[in-house]
Amino acid sequence: MRKFLKYGVGGLVLLLVLLSGGFYVWGEMSLARPTAAALAAMQSDDHVTVEEGKYLSFRPASGEPTLGVIFYPGANCDIRGYAPVFHRLANRGYLVVDVQMPRNFAIFAPDRADDVRAAWPNIRHWVIAGHSMGGAMAGYYAFHHQKDLAGLIIWDSYPPEQDSLADSDLPVWHIHRATLAGAPPEKFEEMRHLFPASSTWVPVPGGIHMYFGSFDGGGYKEQWTPKISREAQQDIVVTAMLNALQKIAASGR
Repeated sequence: MRKFLKYGVGGLVLLLVLLSGGFYVWGEMSLARPTAAALAAMQSDDHVTVEEGKYLSFRPASGEPTLGVIFYPGANCDIRGYAPVFHRLANRGYLVVDVQMPRNFAIFAPDRADDVRAAWPNIRHWVIAGHSMGGAMAGYYAFHHQKDLAGLIIWDSYPPEQDSLADSDLPVWHIHRATLAGAPPEKFEEMRHLFPASSTWVPVPGGIHMYFGSFDGGGYKEQWTPKISREAQQDIVVTAMLNALQKIAASGR
């Protein structure tokens, strides 16, 4: 029995190590990497300061923002791929903190926003946002921290069913890909009951899932063919984000 336990436990540990290593290799191979345009947006300029460290942050080069956005990235996406959108938001006066997740999966650390809030104590109003899996985990966090947040913005995703926000008074926006006629994917309609009735849905007609960021490669298989350019889609996303943030700031929540 002792010999079995010795080698059985040792074998289990070895198996877990091998599985972890295989997951890491798969993750590296299927990682959605930033485009040249995304890397260019990683540079600070006269209007926006970009800092890489424990977090990737974008903030106005002058002045002290009072509203910040905590962003959870999509699964297996290099967080730098969102830089073009976040650079533009920071240029309009907002702090944006792009959160690196373990193994690039937000599901492994859905409460990481706690650390972000502690790291920027001068921010009076926090909005949590996220894309894809990151959007779902932002929904999870919002459900469990409604009194700590000023709003939730989900990109092309929906909250987990067990964390329904249907009865929440939290301001919620959903920015989603849509047909040219403005209709969202059928799955989103099926999950509409997880959002507050007062939530604002903003369609991106002709858009696709990965055009919310600026990525090359990756393992995500698009369901739709894009009908607009990446730049045009991100123009819509930035406008929607600014509208949402302006309304949240005006509400004083």
